[in-house]
Amino acid sequence: MDSLARRPYDSESYILIVDDDDTLLKFFKIHLNKRFSKIIVVRNAKEAIDTLKQKNIDLVLSDVRMPRMDGIELLSKIRKFDPLIPVLMISGALLTDEQTQACQQADGYLRKPFSVDELHDFLYNGIGRRQKMNRLADLVGDKKLTREMLKGKSKFKIPSKAEAEAKEAQELFDQLKTKAS
Repeated sequence: MDSLARRPYDSESYILIVDDDDTLLKFFKIHLNKRFSKIIVVRNAKEAIDTLKQKNIDLVLSDVRMPRMDGIELLSKIRKFDPLIPVLMISGALLTDEQTQACQQADGYLRKPFSVDELHDFLYNGIGRRQKMNRLADLVGDKKLTREMLKGKSKFKIPSKAEAEAKEAQELFDQLKTKAS
């Protein structure tokens, strides 16, 4: 049995796909609808930002190279909008050193071509990361501070909590410190 057969159908998570390649968007729509019910595909970063304002997006999968606004700039805008939305980057093109470094700020990177199994695993890991980050943010009480702690820009701390919640927060923090693959 392959990894897809073991995965449950996700009828809850909104996944936003951003790519300027219509053929690839059709591929995503066809193959991802087999495991996820709420797939939204858009052709550019501006449409992605508009969608983020209208829907409660759980995960963004974006191409790195796109006209007008690339995936790196989109990543920055998403972090400002909601620092807990996992952003997974994909690219088939050779990336510049600057783009490669910027992709390290994303929650994951997948190089084209990839298999359907790799794509589904990539997305399931991202959704799991989102759920853990939301819970940790609830315990911390601040989304931006949660992201800063995970990036090492702020010291890990939570407000006075019961021992069980403090332990849960520490466990989530330790799990999330390891970047999604």
